[in-house]
Amino acid sequence: MTGEAVRDRPLPDGDPLRTDLHTHTDFSSDGHDSPGAVVAAAADAGLRTLVLTDHVRADTAHLPAYAEAVRAVRAAAPLEVVCGVEAKILDTGGRIDLPADLPGIEHVALADHRFPLPDGPAHPDAVRALLDEGRLAPDEALRLLVLATARAVERVPAGLTAHVAHLFSVLPKAGLDEEGVDAALLEPLVRACRERDAAVELNEKWRCPSVRTARLLHRAGVRLGAGSDAHRARDAGRFPWVARALAGATTEERCTS
Repeated sequence: MTGEAVRDRPLPDGDPLRTDLHTHTDFSSDGHDSPGAVVAAAADAGLRTLVLTDHVRADTAHLPAYAEAVRAVRAAAPLEVVCGVEAKILDTGGRIDLPADLPGIEHVALADHRFPLPDGPAHPDAVRALLDEGRLAPDEALRLLVLATARAVERVPAGLTAHVAHLFSVLPKAGLDEEGVDAALLEPLVRACRERDAAVELNEKWRCPSVRTARLLHRAGVRLGAGSDAHRARDAGRFPWVARALAGATTEERCTS
């Protein structure tokens, strides 16, 4: 995989609420507004940095046009605009559903749109069936998802920044929750994020990961970021739940004697 290495520092920088790591334009099948409209809304929201992360798959052919559109609006934008993509994690080896060539792409948002199993991405309903039939244990499912996410972070093409988008959003769809998540389970992901300086996003749309999980990541030295997952321009940079969750995850409880 190749891309144009353009970034010399990780994201987010400084106050995470001044950066929206996860937004969509009409280059995504479910986005509604142009890149220019999303940039304008992000500026109105007071953002310092906007990351555009339109969906891609291995066979996506519109990346040159997408990157050119982002370059055009960036030239006059009153904030930093990063040209990124959102791609799903495919399996426990960490394969990413990315095109082989990534012209103009600077950032990758890694997403659990399906449940990454050893033999490929599974629909959440299929995972729920495996759990119901006793062919997959809940703790093993959690372990596989964390391992897949960690390995995907490690496999992001050199020269690109990355973050983990809506961590654990697939769990409730498969009938699972985060009760079994602890520091030991998160260790592979912590290690990968720290080595690649990749943030984990708190996602406004899916309200995940939980504050408890985010606190474990923060205590382990993983950077937390904010993602609106905006599919309409007006939602860019608007994340009230994320603001509360970040405060809860990063504010240590006072010790009492």
